[in-house]
Amino acid sequence: MKVFIDNREMSTIRLLKKMRECEVVRLPLGDLLIVGDSGALVVERKTVSDFVGSIRSNRLWDQLLRLMKTEEILGYEVKRRLLVIHGGFWEYTNVSSVDNRRFWNSIFGALLEILFVYDTPFVVCENNYAFEVFLRILLDREEKGKHDGLPKARWYRKPVSRLPVKEVKHYLLDAIPMIGEVQAKNLLDYYGSISNIAKSTKNELMRVTGIGEKRAEKIYEMFH
Repeated sequence: MKVFIDNREMSTIRLLKKMRECEVVRLPLGDLLIVGDSGALVVERKTVSDFVGSIRSNRLWDQLLRLMKTEEILGYEVKRRLLVIHGGFWEYTNVSSVDNRRFWNSIFGALLEILFVYDTPFVVCENNYAFEVFLRILLDREEKGKHDGLPKARWYRKPVSRLPVKEVKHYLLDAIPMIGEVQAKNLLDYYGSISNIAKSTKNELMRVTGIGEKRAEKIYEMFH
């Protein structure tokens, strides 16, 4: 992986050099360029004051549009782009002369436009420590290719056929509306089997911890 940092980003250069080797250059666009096997990520960093000022001057939208249209930087294909807002908005909201409602309307309107209209994800790092941690994790994940490919299997339920018998029972009960993992466990602990649950009346089901009248009705309807 190669890392390029714009030569005007003095504070970020010092921070970045503590983490890994990087090349200081004059980037035509963005402040940081991370090049991996699958392409390049261009990062635009803005302090909060610069971010707010660029919204008011409309400079932000020109920069984002250029980011959207740019296909190559320093000969590397641009695959992803990211906006990093460095600092806390509290420095504006703590000023008595600021109209908070108008300020937040402007900020959230801009953030939503950045995300949906300019198709650019953003991250807010509220202080220098947060920015340092973010930068370290970003570089690590890019190097390991964790931002490419499909989500890992942990985001999905395991196929029922691969689950142990006890977990299958929990899975089936959990699928009943209004019944979650806790209620499913309580039912199985109380009755011992799906068959016994299916034979129970509504009143009998309500003896189980966490099973009220509405949940009892749902369970009863599923088996009758």
